Amino acid sequence: TELLVKFSIAFDKEVFVYLGGPDELESSASVIHGIATLKGSKEIAPGTGIYIGGTEAVEAAVHGIMQGMCSPSDFRFFVGKHRYLDGQLDLACLLGKYQPVACSRALALKQCKALPKPLFHEVMELAGGELAELSRLELMKRDDIQLEGLDEE
Repeated sequence: TELLVKFSIAFDKEVFVYLGGPDELESSASVIHGIATLKGSKEIAPGTGIYIGGTEAVEAAVHGIMQGMCSPSDFRFFVGKHRYLDGQLDLACLLGKYQPVACSRALALKQCKALPKPLFHEVMELAGGELAELSRLELMKRDDIQLEGLDEE
């Protein structure tokens, strides 16, 4: 299709695609970004400045990139998602499977490519307390990441 050709041109050297979860893998990807005026997008929660969209937003993103108004790195694509029945996510949080945290828009939209350590660990450290300690302990188990101060203890 025409959109696929334009998408390939716009995102030729740089596209960031993540697995959102095991559900709805056959559905179109969602695009996450921070561009309030991008057609076909809606803010994920009031005041966050983080937006989600589908095909219409992808078309607008392609157009914006081709016009030089934005960059491929402004967009994250998620294929699949986690679906929860009423109350399941709350229960998973109560049981400690997930830990909801607040973070800045910049951190939520941060590019994960070539970071000195995984973004997950950066978020955990910034959250502080037990989450920072858990991150530190998990990083100590890894031999693929060398961090200052970690080997000194």
